Amino acid sequence: MLTAKEEKYVQGLVAGLSQRQSYLKAYPNSDKWKPETVDNKASALYRKSEVLARFHELMGEHKAKALWTREEAVKDLIWVKEQARKSIVNEKFDDGYIRQGTSGAYISAIQELNKLEDLYPSNKTDLNVNAPIKITLGDYDDDD
Repeated sequence: MLTAKEEKYVQGLVAGLSQRQSYLKAYPNSDKWKPETVDNKASALYRKSEVLARFHELMGEHKAKALWTREEAVKDLIWVKEQARKSIVNEKFDDGYIRQGTSGAYISAIQELNKLEDLYPSNKTDLNVNAPIKITLGDYDDDD
């Protein structure tokens, strides 16, 4: 069983605070200590089996909620996409025109589903190199 301060520390970690920030929030008197001392105490507290078990328990609950939310978002987006598709198929317009709002809803639902499924390439590229790199910028004179 955790003390109230230990629980507050764990709650801070689950909320995304660092060990130091969580410790300072749970143990306000520690703000007078050196940062290294706070870090050491926070680290020792985190390693306590009861604290670590509670942290993993809360993170598991947090992950389960996040998965449920994602699953519900996908279901809703699929519903919107299907309703828009049905509306497009059933619309009878001259010259084959489709209402902009309906087509926009359909396209937006598809785009959001693709984002959730990570089908779009990332704009960010991570590059890890384990070798020396030689960069040649070209020939130029110092007089230019």
